[in-house]
Amino acid sequence: MRRDRLIALLAGGASVLAFAPFGLFPLAFASLAVLAWLLGRAARARDGFVLGFAWGFGAFVAGVSWLYVALARYGGVPAPLAALAIVLFCAYLALYPALAGAAFAALRARRAIAPVLGAALFGALWLLSEWLRGVVFTGFPWLAIGYSQTPPSPLGGLAPVVGVYGVGGLVAFVAALLVF
Repeated sequence: MRRDRLIALLAGGASVLAFAPFGLFPLAFASLAVLAWLLGRAARARDGFVLGFAWGFGAFVAGVSWLYVALARYGGVPAPLAALAIVLFCAYLALYPALAGAAFAALRARRAIAPVLGAALFGALWLLSEWLRGVVFTGFPWLAIGYSQTPPSPLGGLAPVVGVYGVGGLVAFVAALLVF
């Protein structure tokens, strides 16, 4: 399980490369496929929570580390306190993929689910978790996976139709289809 947590953490961190300025949009699919694969092996909701948390923590530490500079250099916050604030903020943000992971592991463990339905469940739970992260407590939609799918991504043209959360749900669905 420890190895799975490390893999999830690294996959989450790698997902940041799918966003600008790197623009390696296929990494969003690969990163979520790794998470879906790990969650597909999770036996309990608790394992799904831990894997989702590790993925989210890796993604947010890699993606919002710039906030440390804003707090420490420009905000005048002492460096250790700024670092603690960023770690706690990233841990809070990681709760959303953790809850999606726990729900997916719990629902999948109860009964055998067909691969397409499992992928649809993963995509729907991912969409819900990102939407909640974007609206709860005024929201923090930064690093919603749909933002990584700008042209030349084939899903880039769907953003005006289904929105950023819909695109993120589609990315999660396709990633899970690759695995299941």
